[in-house]
Order: sequence, then C-alpha cells, then structure tokens
Amino acid sequence: MEDEMGPGKLITYGIASAGLFVALYRIRPFARFKKPSDVPSHFVQSRIPLQGTVMRVEPSHGSLLMVNHQPLLPFLHFNDKSYLPVKISGVDVTGNGISWLQCVVSGKYITFIPVVKEKEYLECIVAMSQKDQGSLKIGEELIKLGLGTIREPWIKLKDKPILAYKKSLTSAQKWAVRRRNGYWHFIKQPTILWKMQMFIIDKMKTLLPTYIVRRLDL
Repeated sequence: MEDEMGPGKLITYGIASAGLFVALYRIRPFARFKKPSDVPSHFVQSRIPLQGTVMRVEPSHGSLLMVNHQPLLPFLHFNDKSYLPVKISGVDVTGNGISWLQCVVSGKYITFIPVVKEKEYLECIVAMSQKDQGSLKIGEELIKLGLGTIREPWIKLKDKPILAYKKSLTSAQKWAVRRRNGYWHFIKQPTILWKMQMFIIDKMKTLLPTYIVRRLDL
C-alpha cells in the first residue's frame, strides 16, 4: 500500500510546490522595486498597496517622491541608492507644495497604491500614517491646502478606488477654493461677501462641537 501511495504523494507535493512557486511569483514577497518597470502589471491592475520610505523629493515631472520600497518580507539587499520614483496621482503640485512635501513627507514611511505605470515614474495614491491620528492622504491634503490642483485631463479609469479618490480630490479642491487657500488666494480675489462668510464660519467653528464642524466641513 505504501508503494502504491508513493506516486500519489509525489504528484500532490509537486502540485503544491508548483502552486507555491506561482503564488510567490505573483506576490513577489522578496522583491524590492527600484524602477517602474520592476512593478508587475497585475500589481497595478489589482491596486496592490506597497510600502516604503520617502528618501527625498525631486521637482522633476512636477514632483516625484523617491521611495525606498520595502518588500513584503524583508530580505538581504545591498545598500544601493536606487529608489522608486512615485508621482502623486491626479495632482499638479505647486512650488510651495514641493517645499511642503520636503518638510512633511520626506523621511516618512508611506503606503502607495499604483494607478498607472509610466516609463519615468509610478503614478500612485499616496498616504502617510500619523501618530494618534488617521492616515494622511497626501494628494487630498495638497489640494485642500491650495498647494496643488487637480490635473486635467485626468486618467480615464472607472474602478471604485479611483472613483472614490477622484471624488475626494474634487471635494478638497472645492474646499480650497471656498477658503481661498494657497494657489486660490491669487486666482480668486477676496470680496467683502467672502470675508463676511469666512468671519461667520470662523465664529461657528469656535461655538460648535468639533464633530459637527467636521460634519459640516466648515
């Protein structure tokens, strides 16, 4: 009976081993991505989150985060200085925005979800963890502060994560325009009516509970 079970076990182990190799190939747990072409296409199509540390911010191509990508399972890697160029998806970053990124994001650990793979960079939705706070969505924050604007024409993708991201950027830009933040302070000159509205809003923010202020998006 043991002799008869031998070939069956070999086949079973062979199938299991093949499945493991396929899974490892798709997940790439030990791979450290250093250029956009290193990132598998199915990572982009499936919006698989990646992690890494922003080593520096470069002004090329609008603004690029040079990220030291961290593999899913850390393995021995030589200490080279090749970093993955990541562009914040859907955002045109201003000069002041680049300075903000250098001060706030440089040196920080981020999560970036690939959206589009270009030759020079990987376009991503970028978020940064904060102590005692939720995740900071970098693209949305740049636009809300008036340190960036929505890039048009934007990517023609229809999956749910992208649609939700586009909606958040649109909402952030409306808020920035209303408050005349950053870039919009020079595009839309303050009027007497606007100043009155801002005065009333600021008063409401001091009187109302924080959760109501957030709910009303004041």
